[in-house]
Amino acid sequence: MKKYIKIGIKLFIMLFFLNSCESLSRVNRSEIKTGSTRVDLYGSYAKDSYPISKEISYLGLVNDLEKNRVPFRRYSENEFLRFYKDLKIKGYGDNSPYWRWKVTYSKVKLKYLLENHLKSLSERRPNEVLTYQRGKWIKKPFSKSSFGELLDVRIVQRGKSGIAIKLLIKTSKESYLVVKEANIRYVLSASKNIGSDVKLYGVNSSSARYTKNPQMINPQLLPSAFIALEKSGGNYTIYGGGFGHGVGIPQWSVSDLTKNKNYSYARVIKRYYKNTDLKNLNRIKGINGKVRVGIMTDNFSRIEHKIIKMYSAKGFSIKTSVGKINLPPDSKIEFRVNNKQIEVICNGKSRVKTKQLVEIESKGMIGLTNIRRNIKKSKYPVYRGKFEVKLTKNSSNLVLINEVDIEDYLLQVVPSEMPVSFGLEALKVQAIAARTYAVKDILKNRYGYMGFHILDSAQSQVYNNLDENEVASKAVKATKSLIIVHKGEPIDAKYYSTSSGINSHAHNVW
Repeated sequence: MKKYIKIGIKLFIMLFFLNSCESLSRVNRSEIKTGSTRVDLYGSYAKDSYPISKEISYLGLVNDLEKNRVPFRRYSENEFLRFYKDLKIKGYGDNSPYWRWKVTYSKVKLKYLLENHLKSLSERRPNEVLTYQRGKWIKKPFSKSSFGELLDVRIVQRGKSGIAIKLLIKTSKESYLVVKEANIRYVLSASKNIGSDVKLYGVNSSSARYTKNPQMINPQLLPSAFIALEKSGGNYTIYGGGFGHGVGIPQWSVSDLTKNKNYSYARVIKRYYKNTDLKNLNRIKGINGKVRVGIMTDNFSRIEHKIIKMYSAKGFSIKTSVGKINLPPDSKIEFRVNNKQIEVICNGKSRVKTKQLVEIESKGMIGLTNIRRNIKKSKYPVYRGKFEVKLTKNSSNLVLINEVDIEDYLLQVVPSEMPVSFGLEALKVQAIAARTYAVKDILKNRYGYMGFHILDSAQSQVYNNLDENEVASKAVKATKSLIIVHKGEPIDAKYYSTSSGINSHAHNVW
């Protein structure tokens, strides 16, 4: 009898193994055609030909789950829905209120949002909203009149991490494909006026329940594209995990690892940026220790300014094309466009009109008195370094540039990007990542045509939006000049707020 039991067990194991291999083989065959990090779920729809970005070897999948295994038994929408609805699942950074979240739309509201967002997106990014015609996905101008009744919304391509890459919107008249995670987050958001509030709920990690009060009301962008959709009773509920694009370092995970798992900043960096090393930025060709930052208007809404106002308790030195102006302590300067020239008004008196850029320096900090940030210790943000004011290309507005030492720049970036409560070791990670990010942007020179390297908003990394603090400053000084390199070159040091449990490959996002 024992002999037969053993034989039965062996046969069971063999059958299980063969079945598992067959299931895995089906997944892999799908992945081979679209890249080994993607899973196709098109069903009866033909696949699109949207190009796949080049893979970045150091920005890949990292498992942040407590049980270090990919949780999907097979790649199906039921598996993803189960995963994002699971409020008991544990992992690094699961104390974030966005570790798991949900938002519900009625069919009427979702139809309205999709119509408006598809129109806006197709105008801005026409290559990333495709229409299905004669068995092919094609670029075609979007019209609300062609939308019809909403029939289905589902994800047709995912990264192996679970991130949504392509979203199908099926209507009674057309079928649309939205490409890229940021676009998916946008079209499924509540950024249009829909008559009543849409509430997004996060999870209280201590009770594994959704909070009574919403984390967001009318979210302008879904927290992430790690999502699954469920249709029930005429409503669509989006269940999600994480906050941010999902590539690189998840900040809440960093805090958890350094506080509770005794990770050093160097070990954290090795974990999320594979095959990288630390290097002194002064050994990087093309870096002189300074960064030029484009300063945006209130709410980081525009780079072009109508008016700029400055104050310094230590006075000013102003260099213009027609000469130098020295101003005493407690002086104020105002810049306006007057007849396609920069008008410089010093302490209420017009002093200069010029078409050339104006340079402003002070022996103390310079305050921007007409710009509002989330600074609490003063009425307006103050800055180190020097400023430049220049005309836009059409001479109708002004561009404001702050040139500052990279280390001083970080003193106002790190506290704006990571809260002091995350701890010194986590802030060291943030300091090194932010320094690397700045160095990479200097070398990219993507804003060179405007005269600066990097923006002061989340489009680059947030600069001087929150007050400086001693812990963040200590982290910057403790990691002075250190950046992350891959094969000797600065990496694209991506980071974001909260993991969903698994990081995404970068080429599945951008």
